[in-house]
Amino acid sequence: MAVIDLRSLVLAATFGAFSIGAAAQTLTIEESIVVDYRPVIARIEAGDTATARSRLQGVVTQLNVVEGKIVKAGELVAVVTDDTLRPQLAALTSRIEALKSQVRQGEEDLARNEGLLAQGFYPRARFDEQKTGLEVLKRTLTSAEAERRALQAREQEGRILAPADAHVTAVNVVQGSVVSPGEVLASFATVNGIVRLALPERHAATLKEGETISLRLPSRSDEIRTATVVKIYPELRQGSVIADATVQGGLTALFGERVDVLAPVGERRAIRVPKEYVSTRFGVDFVRVAVGERFIDAPVALAAPLADGSGQYEILSGLKPGDRIQKPE
Repeated sequence: MAVIDLRSLVLAATFGAFSIGAAAQTLTIEESIVVDYRPVIARIEAGDTATARSRLQGVVTQLNVVEGKIVKAGELVAVVTDDTLRPQLAALTSRIEALKSQVRQGEEDLARNEGLLAQGFYPRARFDEQKTGLEVLKRTLTSAEAERRALQAREQEGRILAPADAHVTAVNVVQGSVVSPGEVLASFATVNGIVRLALPERHAATLKEGETISLRLPSRSDEIRTATVVKIYPELRQGSVIADATVQGGLTALFGERVDVLAPVGERRAIRVPKEYVSTRFGVDFVRVAVGERFIDAPVALAAPLADGSGQYEILSGLKPGDRIQKPE
């Protein structure tokens, strides 16, 4: 009976590929270079932030948002009312109506006097004076209407609208608050499918745009999500590298929540086999390995007791490149 020298089969490895042998259900072990990853603690930040500010001195008469609400771009957030605008608008409206009446009266007088002038019963100088006065009235009316439109536009500035599709992260006022021009009413974080990550500075060299990384929220579940780095910002912020990533299927998290990022730390050679080729008896893992013309069960050491996401075990020892393995009987 042939004896296998296990020490000659030991190979420190993490990742492998396989080619199908001539016999059915037989694989030939091969090696490949893979990247090792380790969890790095990062923070989730908002992709873009914005604020809603008051442009009027007045009172918040309507407030439509609370923290956590998702708003659409252009949605009404709050209404700020300046009580001094209404009296001014009323006064201007009355003045405009008076000017319109004067213009109508002037046009009627001018039309009547034009007929008298043609018959020689009305002086030319007086007619020209009336015509000039009518033009002045029309210009005054136009100026008053423009002034009213300006006041109406200023009144509309009290309607505070959401700048984009976003989460409301903070509301700084309550209904009835007195606000000044430029005062922040609410803060927003955009909802655009992009996650902004803040990673430790030591990982700046290993992070590249277009690279696929894995994310895991330890406070929620151990589910690993795949993300693609789309932008790396050139400036460090508080000792952290800032990068934007798109997460497949989106990511439900709080802004500022900690997340584990599986960051690359190096490369090494490895061997993996499909889980169907590994059997376990009495706590020992075996793989059927070809020795000469037959296959025998050889003990192997696995890197982890469970198969990875692709359904393969990592083999630490017990196999070497070139070995042929077979599914267990």
